[in-house]
Amino acid sequence: MDIDAINAVLGLGTLGFVLAFAYINLRQTEEQLKASRERREKRAAARAVPAE
Repeated sequence: MDIDAINAVLGLGTLGFVLAFAYINLRQTEEQLKASRERREKRAAARAVPAE
C-alpha cells in the first residue's frame, strides 16, 4: 500500500467514526427531549385546576 491509499483508508475510517458517533448522539438527544416533554406535560396536567 502506498501512502495515498493509507490516507484514504484512515480518512474514511475517521469519517465513519464521526458519523456513527453523531448518529448515536442524535438518538440520545431525541430520547432526552421526549422524556423532558413528557415530564413537562405531566407537571402541566398536575397544575391544571379542574373547572367546576
